[in-house]
Amino acid sequence: MAKLKPLSKKKVIRILEKHGFEMVRSNKHITFKKSIGNKVLTTWIPHHSDVSVFVIGYIIKQTEISRGEFES
Repeated sequence: MAKLKPLSKKKVIRILEKHGFEMVRSNKHITFKKSIGNKVLTTWIPHHSDVSVFVIGYIIKQTEISRGEFES
């Protein structure tokens, strides 16, 4: 398993949108949501040029997207 590295905010947004997440709010953070049946998955991205490894790990847990999507 490859090590996670910081990614650009634009790349993380593209990954989320590719998996059906939609931006619902942009204040201090950009909030994304996706509905799956009666379940709603929610995550956020800070307004920084790069997204840290810590935040990417949080996004992986919250969105149920595979870690491999963020390793490239």
